[in-house]
Amino acid sequence: MGSRPIVYIRTDGNETIATGHLMRCLSIARALLRRGARPVFAVSDMTSIALLQGMLSKAELADRSFPVIHMQTDYRDLEKEIPVLSRILSAHRIACLLVDSYSVTPAYFSALRPHCRTAYLDDLRSADCTAHLIINYDRNADAGTYKSADRVLCGSAYVPLREQFSQCSYHVWDQVKDLFISTGGTDPFDAAGNLLRLLLPSPDWKDCRFHVLTGPLHTYRAELDALSAREERVILHENVTEMAALMAECDLAFSAAGTTLYELCAVGVPAVSYSMANNQVPGAKDFDSAGLIPWVGDIREDSSLYEHACRALLELAQDPARRREQSLRMRLEIDGAGADRIAAALTEPV
Repeated sequence: MGSRPIVYIRTDGNETIATGHLMRCLSIARALLRRGARPVFAVSDMTSIALLQGMLSKAELADRSFPVIHMQTDYRDLEKEIPVLSRILSAHRIACLLVDSYSVTPAYFSALRPHCRTAYLDDLRSADCTAHLIINYDRNADAGTYKSADRVLCGSAYVPLREQFSQCSYHVWDQVKDLFISTGGTDPFDAAGNLLRLLLPSPDWKDCRFHVLTGPLHTYRAELDALSAREERVILHENVTEMAALMAECDLAFSAAGTTLYELCAVGVPAVSYSMANNQVPGAKDFDSAGLIPWVGDIREDSSLYEHACRALLELAQDPARRREQSLRMRLEIDGAGADRIAAALTEPV
């Protein structure tokens, strides 16, 4: 490996925590690779390995660009893996360990800190920790929350998007012909299906195609398959490698809150959002209050959310000027270069 700095990335993905952690860490890993570093993933189980490999291109798989260490631990209890990870870190000269998990504790970072520089990708703001570096890309994140860290990177300049999101163009057309629907890797509330059952029979959407993201962990995948088979306007997309290009083909979007909102901003696709987890609510509200993406509520609490979503989407569809204004604000907010900024921070000389 020569003098290439080695960066370990500790994260997971499964039916419970979905795939977002793996996806954003992979964006950072690719940025590290472009900077000449050597990223190595460390995951708990085979589910995480399978999901990660499913995100890689054929070339990345063939080149073994991203080695993976199978920890054989419990992603829900990271403190129990401290002895295992400590032995791994002490056996190699590691530039930095990046951790992206909701199961971290202050004790976890305190134990690993002597072995190498540590970094934490946080979006909960639930606890302070002694990591050398903390990254929180929420627009309204407060660096003062993290008093024990050596350095804090906050704000949307650090959202870890794939490189393709910094290289796309977008045009707002008068007529909405394609609607992008993203409801998370599992969609446990069947948000995609419930929305489609309202939009498909509506005369307001009779000329619109519906592009639905789905995947192997999607709870209602069989129902979506059956709906797509019956209705040619419902197009399912799985294992999408050129997500920015797919988004750019769409005139409007409905999305769960999370990293996808930043991706939509980078492309400039006017959108409506909803939340389905506690950690999504602050970001969704912030995007709404900033005039970037309107939020129609939390799916766990609002039984009329889908009706609200339909109205909000139709209002945007019928107002091209408003969509153009929204698209411009979104693109000015996110430039798509956050992963490279994080990679620079992870590999800078101590």
